[in-house]
Amino acid sequence: MAPASTTKIMTGLLGIELGNPEDIVTASETMLDYTTVYGTRIYLEPGEQLSLEDMLYALLLNSANDAAVAIAEHISGNTSAFVSLMNQRAADLGLKNTTFKNPSGLNEEGHLTTAHDLARIAQAAYANPVFRDYIKTKSHVIPRAKENVPIEMINENKLLWRDDTITGMKTGYTSVAQNCLVASASRDGRDVIGVILKSPGREIYTDMQALLDYGFEQFENTLYKGVGDSLGQLEIQGQPVNLLIDQALWITQKKDNTLPQPRINILPIDGELAEVAEGQVLTRLEVWEDEECLRVVPLAADRNIITEAAVEKKSYALFTGLGLMVSGVILYGAVQQRKHAERRRERAKLRQDRIQDPNRCQRR
Repeated sequence: MAPASTTKIMTGLLGIELGNPEDIVTASETMLDYTTVYGTRIYLEPGEQLSLEDMLYALLLNSANDAAVAIAEHISGNTSAFVSLMNQRAADLGLKNTTFKNPSGLNEEGHLTTAHDLARIAQAAYANPVFRDYIKTKSHVIPRAKENVPIEMINENKLLWRDDTITGMKTGYTSVAQNCLVASASRDGRDVIGVILKSPGREIYTDMQALLDYGFEQFENTLYKGVGDSLGQLEIQGQPVNLLIDQALWITQKKDNTLPQPRINILPIDGELAEVAEGQVLTRLEVWEDEECLRVVPLAADRNIITEAAVEKKSYALFTGLGLMVSGVILYGAVQQRKHAERRRERAKLRQDRIQDPNRCQRR
């Protein structure tokens, strides 16, 4: 399905991850290309400059399509390169049904996602505290040098005014996508994300409220293992070593237990071990549901081991039947060349480091 401006969740996340809020973004001549930049805009003019922070407010609150293009060009030099980053990030998340063609979400053949994939993108974005600060903001004033008149960005997510538990996210509409909405809410320490695509009417906010209520009412969280708890034990030269986690693992289950249980995969130890240091990450635990990796957790040694002999590489399968481990429930439904070379190299390194992140699921 076409996601319309909910696309800007990915655009905003990459802008936050790969840029700095105080960066100065200069609008290019692309702003005059009305085949690329049309619809909702703040009417940037070529040469006009705003901070990346203000561009992100225009993107995520006002849904400005010209801000989306300006951010893309600032980060990657051109929109095509930025779209490649968007698709790479989607692939990193294990998404198989998402293809981005532009950073704004305007109608374009092949620019498609699913409610499920969009929920995973929203979850990744929501994990970023800076992103959360943007999406919960109801209004923000942006200075405009061209006329010395500031403009106020009003968040288009009407749920922010209807429900104090709503923490934000993104609206969208095009003639092809129709009404789209991603919303997040937090109640009693639990977070729920809802996605609705292709809603034909104006009841999308009512439908989303019902969807979020369903998530809070029908699902519950249980702490499975806390920080520093052991998820198993292995032996190195006859000496026991506990595998500890550095983050809490929660089970999120439907109260009637009708959903299938994810499976657990403990990855093989990488190489031979002659000695182990306390706190050394020995392997990783992956949580899978069907063919989708939900979460990766590092497992570290609880003690020092010094030996003369190396240990054979082993694969440990420890637990099965672990419940869904996420910070909250994800619900989804479908209701029918201007940057210096050094800066570029820094960003390229950031992107490469992220792609090589050992805390990402292995490709299947």
